[in-house]
Amino acid sequence: MIMSEKCKQHVDSCADCTMLETDGENLIMHRPAQGGNITAKIKCVTKPQMATVRTKTESFDIVVSGGKGVSDSIDKLYELAESLGAEIGASRGLVDMNKTPYDKQIGLTGKTVSPKIYIAIGISGAIHHTCAIEGSTTVIAINPDKDARIFEYADFGIIDRF
Repeated sequence: MIMSEKCKQHVDSCADCTMLETDGENLIMHRPAQGGNITAKIKCVTKPQMATVRTKTESFDIVVSGGKGVSDSIDKLYELAESLGAEIGASRGLVDMNKTPYDKQIGLTGKTVSPKIYIAIGISGAIHHTCAIEGSTTVIAINPDKDARIFEYADFGIIDRF
């Protein structure tokens, strides 16, 4: 547990929490740290105890999401999503390449989704992205790199180009 010295000295808040809990007296806040590679548990011992919580977007039945690996076939990504009646999602890499708008970005710096089926195409599986799809019932990954981290997270994986 990380005890914030700053939090001991005056009223403070913790932003972008992904979970809150209590020990019966103090608020314990969970938030991404070190670029999303770990989750920090922060206990504030002052009153009032404040936190902002990352909100989840509505749950969709299906989300088809693309990463840098689909940058040359973005039209196929949109066609697949349309044929499945799915919502479109994107990794930060694809958004940074101006291939999809920011409001489609899924990840630490985007939104969180919890669909019944999440299809990750050309997404490497960085923790920044996978932390935002934890609520998905089933994750299907398509990636030509057999060692891509997304396969460790996926329920089903296909090693191939899209």
